[in-house]
Amino acid sequence: MAGPSGQTGSATVELAAAVPLLVAVAVVMVALVAVALGQVVAQGAAREGAREAALSGDRSRAAAAAQAALPAGRRARVVVALVASGRVRVEVALPLHPLPAMPTVTVRAWAVAAVEPGPPPAPAGP
Repeated sequence: MAGPSGQTGSATVELAAAVPLLVAVAVVMVALVAVALGQVVAQGAAREGAREAALSGDRSRAAAAAQAALPAGRRARVVVALVASGRVRVEVALPLHPLPAMPTVTVRAWAVAAVEPGPPPAPAGP
């Protein structure tokens, strides 16, 4: 049955052309959300590492604290460095796989904290 203008099935053709574009946009949005979530996780891990480095002054404990702040099974490269004027800087590089077909994306975050004066606190234990 022809429409008022005599065009049969034009809406179906337009929809068939638009659906792949909408799917592609949705996939890109999912990948961007995954990268943003990874950035938030990396920033939280960097903050935890900087906090531990500022309190204890121990680089290995700071790196362990940053790794512990990551979700289970996730590994990141953690660099702890003493910077000028009694500050520590912790950088976390977290590799991500936003989608199975996409290449690995590495998000980086860092945090800086002032070294606390005084003796470091005793490690917490059971």
